[in-house]
Amino acid sequence: MQRTLIVHHRSGIGDLVWHLPYIRAIARSSEKGKVTIMARPSCRATDILAGEECVEEVIEYDHRPRNKARGRHDGMIGQIQFLLQLRNKKFDRIFIFSNRVRYGILAMAAGIPVRAGFGFGMVERFFLNFPPYIDRHKNGGSWVYPEATNFAIAHGFADSPILPKIQVPISLIDKASEEMSRVPRPRYAFAIGSSEAKKNWGGKRFLELAKALLNAGCGVLFLGGPAEREYADNMFSTTNGLREGCFQVVCQPSVLYTAAVLKSCDFCIGNDTGVLNIAVACDVPALGLFGRTPPLTHDPLLHAISGQSMDDFTVESILDCLAKLGAPAMSSAISQPA
Repeated sequence: MQRTLIVHHRSGIGDLVWHLPYIRAIARSSEKGKVTIMARPSCRATDILAGEECVEEVIEYDHRPRNKARGRHDGMIGQIQFLLQLRNKKFDRIFIFSNRVRYGILAMAAGIPVRAGFGFGMVERFFLNFPPYIDRHKNGGSWVYPEATNFAIAHGFADSPILPKIQVPISLIDKASEEMSRVPRPRYAFAIGSSEAKKNWGGKRFLELAKALLNAGCGVLFLGGPAEREYADNMFSTTNGLREGCFQVVCQPSVLYTAAVLKSCDFCIGNDTGVLNIAVACDVPALGLFGRTPPLTHDPLLHAISGQSMDDFTVESILDCLAKLGAPAMSSAISQPA
């Protein structure tokens, strides 16, 4: 068995969730059944992977961070410091879920003997030495999950695509279930965050949809991270029509706790964001609102409503779509005024 480093290049939370089954698969052939993950801070790997027994350590690679002017590993000094950190770990092999040349260079300079990566081009392959390599995803939509899948299959860690599922500690699930118990069932989670304004349906429309569901006797949870706290507070500056005790806002730092909250929900509706991916990874059916972004198709629990922009979606169209999907309490929601 060999000491293994896995590089997760992407910045988003959902991107990391898509890689989970292949992280576990690689770990099964690694020393003590564990791997070390190298990931960007923005994907929240330390938090998300806290429930993964196969992850020994998370090494944050803060290089050219999203929404930040400079990372601590930018520049010559930052790169040298990070390289020395990798060298001291004495890894036997590295699996790079990316086509970025920099990771191959780092791996070679750190003295990692076995170096595998996507290998799309000859420059990247020069720093790699463990084929097979894969081709770019060419069938439209998001390429992240298909390329991760093809890489895992090429190296014998999977025979076919594996649905991403997240492991949440039972103690955390029990805590979230108790704290959400006052919110009635069926319980709908709203993923209100977004990385870009063009991907956000908007607080006013989420509130209108919440009123329709609340009037039908459902409970509603508004989910997001700390960045959505002010946004959520502004949404509830006027709460006419929202029944007290039947909705709750959960905007807190822990992604894993958000996953635990989702475990207590019956359905999720939301923007194209990490919470939407976490929902289906927790076996919660979800409806994603995809305006200017291509719909995700990797999990049968994740349904999509598409348009040219987020303005194409009305509350009525969302309710109709939920009814067609057989979501709970939809006949009552459609018949009740918002």
